[in-house]
Amino acid sequence: MIASTHGIPLADLPGFGKLARDWLGGGGGVADAAAARRDFLAAPDEPAAPAWRDDAWVEGWCAELDADMPDPESRRAAAVNIALLREGRARVVVTGQQPGFLGGPLYTLYKAAAAVAYAKARTAAGRPTVPLFWFGDDDDDLREAFAPRLYDPRRRTFLKARHPAADPGAMVGAAPAAWGAGAAAWLAERRGCNVLADDLGRIWRAGADGASLDWGRLQRRALMRLLPGSGLLAVSGNDGRLHALAAPLYAEHGGRRTELAALASARGRELVDLGYHAQLADPALEHPVWRVEGGRRRPLDGPGAAACPPEARRAGVALRALVQDWLFRPAAVVVGPGEQAYLEQLRPVHEALGVPRPPLLPRLFARLTTDPERDARASASPDPRQSARRAMTGLAEALAAGLVRTEGWTDARAAELAGEVGAAWERDLARRLSAARGAAPRGEPWEDPPGARQERQLAVGWAAALWGDDLPRACLDAAASAFVAGGAGEWRDMLMTVPPLHESKESA
Repeated sequence: MIASTHGIPLADLPGFGKLARDWLGGGGGVADAAAARRDFLAAPDEPAAPAWRDDAWVEGWCAELDADMPDPESRRAAAVNIALLREGRARVVVTGQQPGFLGGPLYTLYKAAAAVAYAKARTAAGRPTVPLFWFGDDDDDLREAFAPRLYDPRRRTFLKARHPAADPGAMVGAAPAAWGAGAAAWLAERRGCNVLADDLGRIWRAGADGASLDWGRLQRRALMRLLPGSGLLAVSGNDGRLHALAAPLYAEHGGRRTELAALASARGRELVDLGYHAQLADPALEHPVWRVEGGRRRPLDGPGAAACPPEARRAGVALRALVQDWLFRPAAVVVGPGEQAYLEQLRPVHEALGVPRPPLLPRLFARLTTDPERDARASASPDPRQSARRAMTGLAEALAAGLVRTEGWTDARAAELAGEVGAAWERDLARRLSAARGAAPRGEPWEDPPGARQERQLAVGWAAALWGDDLPRACLDAAASAFVAGGAGEWRDMLMTVPPLHESKESA
């Protein structure tokens, strides 16, 4: 049994910028997550979204989805939800992630669990809601896909997959499932550890042994197995039939491409003026659509762009959310801070195209721990960056005023230089405070891996194989608890207590 407890407010987590803090904690010039939660629960029913009205797509997709489901109960739950969606009697809450090593980073499961828990909460409030996971298997960022790693308890070390050789632009989901041979070998060592480890091992072995599964399909099956019977549905971002349905949106966007890119760029400058940052630079805005050719993505530019068939088009980062929202009309989207930042920048593009911008809800943030009291104490200690920020309050303003008074500079010129100098002072002070405090012990090496949060560094399949079905069940409970706390504006980091690895069957 894995128990979860509340950690610190998400807005206090180190590493979040001002935009994320204002979204999670309220205040500033962006819609906060508590307001998004209210809007999500109150969102009215709508007619069936465009995707659900297309019988040909739904029937072809259902056949594939049915094959990916782990058991009859999951198939029955999916069939009920799909019928509700086709009849316009339910809406979806969407999240997504690209495939990755051993299922991608831990937060892939946290996103899916949050979508399931939030959909359940809205359904309980009288508005039937279905969780939907959009697999970004048309992505070509192999470096990100192979970034997750695992901590091997037997060898007492971190292990990382070897980056496969691939052509530039190769899509991660279209790759052969044999890319997962290393993961299959590690899972084979977990055989007998628990039922979930055995099931994941069979899924990965089927790919490594040459079955007709691509890497994306293999990982969709693994995610479905993590949350059986939850009603979770999954679509592929590389489904050409789905993009063909969005042909009207692609056509309108193509005819207004320059105008829409300018709107997003202007919104980025506005965010900077508000003290935030622009997540999307102009190059990303200038290449919003790609063409699929032989399992690779190519920029869709030049005179031949109009002739590209809709089923061969794929949305880049500046258009993917719009395609998703146009097709499925979600009641909410579950995101992390990076996604929230670029969606905030794309707000005027949604408005210009007449695509409703759904509320943005935080994904589950969590830490697996063997000692929640220790981690709670460590989290409660002041973050050096926040301490430095508080200590520096007013100094940059004083410097600007001094430059105006002693050098005769304009207010704008003085504020610009003072901002740059103040930021450098803040970084240096945070570094010195961190060094003075020293690093507190955080248990086993996997509990606090160096470089980034645990949920970003460690693979979901690693944790699932070691702690079994108790882990996804605990994630659902933690996401539900975090959603309740969010009603009071207190979105929380969650601490999930797991048995130490050296006490598990794995080390036997």
